[in-house]
Amino acid sequence: MEKEVVENLQRLHLTKEEEEDISISQCNKSELIEECSLSLFGRLLSDRHQNMRALKSTLRAAWKMGSNLRIVEVGNNILQFKFSSMYQLNWVERNSPWNFENNLLLLTRWRQGLSSTNMNFTHSPFWIQVWGLPFEHMNEEVGKELGRKLGNVIDVDKRSMQADQAKFLRIRVELPIDKPLRRGGYISAVNGERSWVSFRYERLPVFALCVESSDTMKGTVI
Repeated sequence: MEKEVVENLQRLHLTKEEEEDISISQCNKSELIEECSLSLFGRLLSDRHQNMRALKSTLRAAWKMGSNLRIVEVGNNILQFKFSSMYQLNWVERNSPWNFENNLLLLTRWRQGLSSTNMNFTHSPFWIQVWGLPFEHMNEEVGKELGRKLGNVIDVDKRSMQADQAKFLRIRVELPIDKPLRRGGYISAVNGERSWVSFRYERLPVFALCVESSDTMKGTVI
């Protein structure tokens, strides 16, 4: 409803007064920027009304931050997570994605000019296991090439190639939330050899897994 009101207002012709810039004070800007820089913004991937009080309580318990974490509702079903340190923020981001009651929690960092009306959530990170990869292709560069075909590559887990049981290649990728999860794909080497690899998506922290019930996010989940 709020978004529709804003869009309708934008279609109206502006009066002379409305076209004039309104100068704003720069007081306390450094403090506000520091607070914003220690913030993540999040929204649940759900069309249903959510119990925000339960969500806040659950995430505080899951993240083990208690009162050190401030959670503020900023409009359009968006929450601002205000952390006490960059270490806390990085930990939550590094261990994402998170979910609440089978709904994926989408997160984004603050940037200048960001507001609840222009915030877009388009991707979410996932750890993906690549099974069936020929042994000669079990390396970091191949992991990056596979990841780029799926989304934005964040990391390739070298430990999965160096462990006592290297059954799969493990990659971390930001996936677009408007597309189905791919179950696998054919890879072709320079010598013309073609083989099928399967993708398995690791479970999300906090309760159940949203991709099992989402129309767009479907795939093999372990």
